Amino acid sequence: MKGFSPYQKDQLVKTKLHGDGTSRVKPIKNIGGGVKTQLIKNPDKSTVTQRYQDNELVSSDYNPKKMKVKKPKKLKTTKVPRKLKKVKAPEYNVKVNLDEKTQKIAEARAKNPKKKKNLLSKIFTNKNKTSRPKTRRVKNLVTGKTNIIS
Repeated sequence: MKGFSPYQKDQLVKTKLHGDGTSRVKPIKNIGGGVKTQLIKNPDKSTVTQRYQDNELVSSDYNPKKMKVKKPKKLKTTKVPRKLKKVKAPEYNVKVNLDEKTQKIAEARAKNPKKKKNLLSKIFTNKNKTSRPKTRRVKNLVTGKTNIIS
């Protein structure tokens, strides 16, 4: 070949060396001084450049696929809530009718606000109480966090 012609087509060669598929072999370029180069593009996006001097292979350089540059993650910004305007709370003047049991509780709370628990226990009987099992905290071996099991 006298020189590189831009109209020459690439040869397609099936290969298993650098990924299964077809490699694209570019035509031989005559650089000058008896030196010629040939470029082979592999299916795994790597390239092999071969140099010939006086029709003998001088060197073969393998260039792996270019690594994709990783973009750094953006830092999470905390959202600051906007200040709310102070608005007067609406006043409701609604009369509520209570049944006898609830009326007793309301009157007892009005008399002694500190003794809410004692008054409630006197009004309610033991029949209304239900017992629940205690919750357990168990360490998760996979995540390292604690699970609450009830």
